Amino acid sequence: MLLISLIEIIYIYYMFHIFETKFTITSPWEKFQLNYLNETVSERIYSYFKHPIQNSSFAESKICQFGKKIIYLLLIYLLLRNFIILPKEFNYIVLIITLVLSISNLNAFLYLIPYFIFEIL
Repeated sequence: MLLISLIEIIYIYYMFHIFETKFTITSPWEKFQLNYLNETVSERIYSYFKHPIQNSSFAESKICQFGKKIIYLLLIYLLLRNFIILPKEFNYIVLIITLVLSISNLNAFLYLIPYFIFEIL
């Protein structure tokens, strides 16, 4: 189990912090969220959640600063679950929370699909 967790940690860290691409996947919901945030919160807060929603001519990360920070909670959990005994239901709760949060950026959701598959199987 530790080996699988380490592979998941390396993969997720790479996808959220190192991987760059020209292509993006965006839903109308994402555009609505970003427009709503842009109109209702300060520029500082908006810039924390802003991520590219259009394809670009150069490779860049499609994950916002919030996503890059919050993913550390998942990485820590993936490591600690090997050393702390937790009920199996807790793993499903973490999976659902991760799924719900990742839907706010379809690129993050796409990057996490292998994690979801490993955890469900």
